[in-house]
Amino acid sequence: MSFFQDVRVGVRRLLREPGFTAVVVVALALGIGVNTTVFTLVNAVLFRGLPFEQADRVMFLSSSDHAKNRNDIGVSYPDFRDWRVQSKTFRGLAAFAQTGMVISDSNHAPERYNGPRVTANTFSLIGQKPMLGRDFLPEEDHVGASPVSIIGYSIWENRFGRDPDILGKSIRINDAATTIVGVMPKDMKFPLNADLWIPLVPTPEFEKREARDVQVFGRLADGVPLATARNEMELIGRRLEKEYPKSNQGITTRVIPYNDEFNGGPIRIVFLVLLGAVGFVLLIACANVANLLLARSLARSREVSIRTALGAGRWRIIRQLLVESVLLGLLGGAVGLLIAKWGVRMFDLAVANVGKPYWIVFRMDFTVFAYLAAICVATGILFGLAPAIQLSKVDLNATLKEGGRGTSGNARSRYLSGFLVVSEVALSLVLLVGAGLMIRSFLNAYNRTAGMHAERYLTMRLALPDQKYPDDGARTRFYDQLEARLRAVPGVESAAVVTHLPLQGGFEWKFEIEGKPPVEEDQQPSVLALIASPAYLPTTGSHWSMAATSPTQMACPARAR
Repeated sequence: MSFFQDVRVGVRRLLREPGFTAVVVVALALGIGVNTTVFTLVNAVLFRGLPFEQADRVMFLSSSDHAKNRNDIGVSYPDFRDWRVQSKTFRGLAAFAQTGMVISDSNHAPERYNGPRVTANTFSLIGQKPMLGRDFLPEEDHVGASPVSIIGYSIWENRFGRDPDILGKSIRINDAATTIVGVMPKDMKFPLNADLWIPLVPTPEFEKREARDVQVFGRLADGVPLATARNEMELIGRRLEKEYPKSNQGITTRVIPYNDEFNGGPIRIVFLVLLGAVGFVLLIACANVANLLLARSLARSREVSIRTALGAGRWRIIRQLLVESVLLGLLGGAVGLLIAKWGVRMFDLAVANVGKPYWIVFRMDFTVFAYLAAICVATGILFGLAPAIQLSKVDLNATLKEGGRGTSGNARSRYLSGFLVVSEVALSLVLLVGAGLMIRSFLNAYNRTAGMHAERYLTMRLALPDQKYPDDGARTRFYDQLEARLRAVPGVESAAVVTHLPLQGGFEWKFEIEGKPPVEEDQQPSVLALIASPAYLPTTGSHWSMAATSPTQMACPARAR
């Protein structure tokens, strides 16, 4: 009998037992469905990578300060410039600085967008061309160049109505006039979630070597492995440390794949642990189905004995039984695919606004379908192999004498069934302990509040243009007026201005303690601080006072950690 005959026999057998088939398919569908769902997420986050050619050759470079145990502190523009000149292992290096940008023009209300400043070679380095217009020219990121910008597809569509004559038009970005020279394709938001781009022109602030305000990426030269690039950047870092000991003492260079910078570390661990957890779920489902097949095998022992008597070999019987198991696995996979599509859709909706990188798109591609097909077949073999081997060992004479109930076969089946039950309990216990620890962590995080009832608070972000508010005095006057007007709005109990929202970090400030001898700058203690209006602490429910004791003093309430 050929393989296709085995398939036809298996299909007829499953159709004759619709109840058994339905129970097995549902059990497998749940296990395969959740596995496919999680693998789709893992594939999008960890495996698919950036959506351009040879994305695995694109590296993210940052500085590390091991003396302060800080592994990612950005790069100073002068360091980047030295890297670009001295490095030979990269085809090119580019830099960007994330910032908020406000677009204003005579026809629309001002709107805030994510807009990085990028070096002119950014798009050529990743092989991305504008959909309309041109890329930045090499001289356009130099001091004194005419201001230009490239806008994203969403701005072109939503703000300018897909105007085909958009090129050459002038808009104001942060109150500075710029000329639109290009429009990027719809799904292009590099380096993270950008809406528009302007050239990174080195300002006096950027030129400070201790100001590590830019981020750097590069494409490895052809044939150069990552380890070689890391060794070269380490040598360059040591060279810069000798040349600029004041700013570069203890500073090293970190080189990792670009995707790993945003999706590696804890994120990678979380997704891989999740994939392992649902793998346990699938193993439990397989053990359940294997037990069902063992129970069913008792009723099929007479059928197998007759086939053996008619000349069917042991391998022939095992193959027929495995074909039936794989058919069950494929049916479970078909139903599981529907579950997976629903699960991926729900997860995508849940994380739509968490700020994930633009290249992470949760969709089922060829890799996911190949994985689904593989686990369907592997699952069918996994849960079907032990019952098939067990049933193929049937004692022909004993089975025929006892009407299909072989004593030795029953004993072996009981032992195997007991082993499967113990395995299910063990796997379930592992999942239960892991779920309990995870729930406890979630509860601890949920109970760690910022000392305020967040549901009663509204927030907004502002980016004041330098041209209109050139100094701290002008900015302070604006915020004072804004705060007063907000407090006058009906229903508003209190309002305040702050540089960072609660639990969202702050500035690192060094300080000296009066009465103690001064120490070197790199040994000075530091604090995580924020700048806020006097109403900030009362607004957040704190009873501390930020009133300074004299005009020359600054109040600094501190929280113990």
